Amino acid sequence: MTMDWKEIGNAAEIGNGKNKEFDINGKKVLVSNIDGKFYAIDAICSHMGGDLGHGKINGNDVICPRHHAQFDMKTGKVDKNINGFFKVMTRKDAKDLNSYQIKEEDGKLSINM
Repeated sequence: MTMDWKEIGNAAEIGNGKNKEFDINGKKVLVSNIDGKFYAIDAICSHMGGDLGHGKINGNDVICPRHHAQFDMKTGKVDKNINGFFKVMTRKDAKDLNSYQIKEEDGKLSINM
């Protein structure tokens, strides 16, 4: 499958420690700014379809607003180290999300997908 770089917006729109959801050709992608570097993962939770664009940020993780599954915003990997009731659910049901290459050039963000 051939991937293409697509410009998606201005880097200034996503402050440090923040994220923003983009719809790219019908696919929701969450772009995060972590310590001045940008990362992109699928924006829909693999457990029950929660919208991660509405999730809370906890360090490098985004927490799904629906059932609290946590995903590393740098890699899309499920965080298996969460505490409490949702730890069992997350290990069993949530799957890693896709991550995408993203770059910033001249204040513009582009994604490779």
